[in-house]
Amino acid sequence: MDYRDRASVLVWVILVGLAAQRFLDLPTRTWETEFFGSPVQISITANTILGVLLAALIASGVEAVVRAHPQFLRAGMTIPAATAPPQGRLPGTSIHARWMYWGLPIAVTVVAILLLPLAPTALYWALGLIATGVALGLSLAGLYHTTDPFQQGYRRARLGLNALTYTVALLLFLVVYSTRARSIISATEIWLVSSLLALELLRGTGRPTVMVTLYTAIVGLVLGQATWVLNYWRLHSLTGGMVLLVLFYSAVGLAQHALQGRIRRRIVIEYGLIALAALALIWEFAP
Repeated sequence: MDYRDRASVLVWVILVGLAAQRFLDLPTRTWETEFFGSPVQISITANTILGVLLAALIASGVEAVVRAHPQFLRAGMTIPAATAPPQGRLPGTSIHARWMYWGLPIAVTVVAILLLPLAPTALYWALGLIATGVALGLSLAGLYHTTDPFQQGYRRARLGLNALTYTVALLLFLVVYSTRARSIISATEIWLVSSLLALELLRGTGRPTVMVTLYTAIVGLVLGQATWVLNYWRLHSLTGGMVLLVLFYSAVGLAQHALQGRIRRRIVIEYGLIALAALALIWEFAP
């Protein structure tokens, strides 16, 4: 069973859906409510509907790609503990843990939905669509090759997934922060998508699903709260995006060490110093 056949079908279906975004013109439904005594407008647009539909397609497509892995087939309807370290591999997790593989592809699609309408010309839009297809293809290949930590190419695939995840995170932070939307909107978007990205980075710890989910939610909550605070400052979108990326990197790194039982005062100090140095560089050179 070749996973590439399933992955290619999924990528083409998502690209067709994203291409349809350019031609959809659905009426917007708006509801007004209050949040902490402040009026808030919640709008359901074509992008909202498209995002939900494509997320569902991504989830079912990733299921098909992961199912094609020999390790999954041999395990008798179980998946190995998400890329556990070879020196201490944990027992296989339940079949329901396959949702842990959904995070990065869904995040790539969400970022594409937010970015593609901002393309100034049709050429830039086409290039963005192609880049989205490449990113989705690479993420699906990486997910397949990190299903079993003992298979050849695991470390290379893991490094590639990490690089792609941080790139998508930066794009997300830049586009959401540049919209200057109300904190209840922008902070919620950052919280949800950064949680998906953190899930991809933390599933490699090999810890129980409940623990990984808890730390993933904490990382997303930290980023959401940070976005809420940053919205009170008149920062350039690049500056705000870079600050959020530094916080995301630090929060995920500390969460990884905590899940693996290696959190120490020295680790906390190291990440604190790295974050301070990065923030100082951003303050000095960012617009």
